[in-house]
Amino acid sequence: MYSAKYLLSIEEFDEALLQRAFSRVDEARRKKAERMRNAKSRAACLGAGLLLQLAVGEALCGTGADLNFLKERRDGLPNGIRCYSVRELLETLGETPCIPVKYRYNKNGKPYFAELPFYFNLSHSGKYVLCGLSEEEIGADIQQHCACDRRRLAGRFFSEQEKGALEACGEEEALFFRIWARKEAYGKLTGEGVAHVLDMNLMMEKRMVVNGRGVEFEEIDGIAGYSIAFCRYSKMD
Repeated sequence: MYSAKYLLSIEEFDEALLQRAFSRVDEARRKKAERMRNAKSRAACLGAGLLLQLAVGEALCGTGADLNFLKERRDGLPNGIRCYSVRELLETLGETPCIPVKYRYNKNGKPYFAELPFYFNLSHSGKYVLCGLSEEEIGADIQQHCACDRRRLAGRFFSEQEKGALEACGEEEALFFRIWARKEAYGKLTGEGVAHVLDMNLMMEKRMVVNGRGVEFEEIDGIAGYSIAFCRYSKMD
């Protein structure tokens, strides 16, 4: 099964790079960015569009399409997630016209490719944009470890097992955001959103049964101050 993971730092997005990015993303993503007044949100939107261009291009290369403008890159984290700066990603994509991408949406607003045989998921937090692309349904989430009332939020939204683990943990902040990223990733996998699973136990097992269906989590380490989780459906033994 084809699957790929990407992480983009949007920290360096200046006006010149923004203008270059506008010409390298699909029309829907470009129009969405144009409506945004907040500079950080616009940068995240365009960054997501750039990652989708790379992800789709590489996936199509894997199916035999002729997209030789994509340059090989091996930099990344040990777990296979590929890491870019905006400048590096634009250089990788080059000046070739962007790949046309059209979308459809489910009843809860989850986006899908309308004309491509792949699934994708995007997430943004802090200075990073996360992208996962696969031949099967996928959920992805990144959470910056930011100041918040963790105990109050856990008491309101976490399961009893999760609250117990949090209270017994010596690294409360890291565990809180790991759990939250898993919840977000699962909610995005199902397309029903995080509100549907907030009080559901999604503790640290890699593979588990949720609502009668097998799911598999993959957590990404190595980005200081952030928790990253991917979620997929899986067969259970």
